[in-house]
Amino acid sequence: MTKKHVPLPKETKAFICANCGAVALDAGKICKVQGSGTKADWCGTETPKPPRFCHNKVHNDRWQCKKCGQIAVNPLLLCEPEKIDV
Repeated sequence: MTKKHVPLPKETKAFICANCGAVALDAGKICKVQGSGTKADWCGTETPKPPRFCHNKVHNDRWQCKKCGQIAVNPLLLCEPEKIDV
């Protein structure tokens, strides 16, 4: 039995890291909170930036959306997450 990925609703609150640009469900999972928004503010918007890892090397688990290229600490914040290696 294959587990199907079910992304969170677009109105889900997410916190944005000022250092690397990743988003997370919990502000404690990123190093420097820049602000917060909703998944709709960020997932689905194309980004030309390459994926970046945690500058502090603390929160290095990262997923990238195959559709738009956005980075998240939580795969549920992405439409089509793909784990990226450190």
